[in-house]
Amino acid sequence: MKRQVMILLRLVCITVTGVALTGCLLRRPTDSTRYFALSPISTNAPAAIETKSSLVEIGFITMPSYLLRNSIVLRNDENEFQYLEDARWGERLDRDFQRTISVNLSRLLPSGSVLPPNSGHGQVAAKVSVNVQQFDVDAHGRGTLDAQWRITVTDNDKPLKSGHAHVVQPGASPRGNPEAIAKTLSDLTTEFSLTLAKEIREFKNLGE
Repeated sequence: MKRQVMILLRLVCITVTGVALTGCLLRRPTDSTRYFALSPISTNAPAAIETKSSLVEIGFITMPSYLLRNSIVLRNDENEFQYLEDARWGERLDRDFQRTISVNLSRLLPSGSVLPPNSGHGQVAAKVSVNVQQFDVDAHGRGTLDAQWRITVTDNDKPLKSGHAHVVQPGASPRGNPEAIAKTLSDLTTEFSLTLAKEIREFKNLGE
């Protein structure tokens, strides 16, 4: 009798253990991935003067392929990168950069003079294109944006204005702090947008 009871208890234990293990296997793992986006310039910036102006659109944005992965990149040194698998961009970085610059310029230039990317508006007078060579943060929190830009008129690839921007921005340590990377890159984008806004104001029929 005791032997039968012991066998029964073992069977119960095995059954309970099996159910518990099955529950653990079926339970979905907790996703700790965080998603980030660039922040546009503060709306507290001085409002641009309302003037009659030509329409400008942010055109092509090109970036090195190492920046186009979903994961946020951290530059360990000159030749080594680290991808943060638990920190990702909410959209591809070149598109986020394009959208953020467009928003920044719409707040820095006369109201209504900057159109959203790919708006298809037939009255666009000029397009701003940007070729980014570097846009990242190193292990010390130092951010760098190196880019070539140009302004072209509609249906003409010959640039009316062009230039090179090299912007460096100190920031908080990014180790275990991916939001610091997004913040520093946002600050770099703001500084670059201020440069573009100045150049666009000097472009024919803009700003004055």
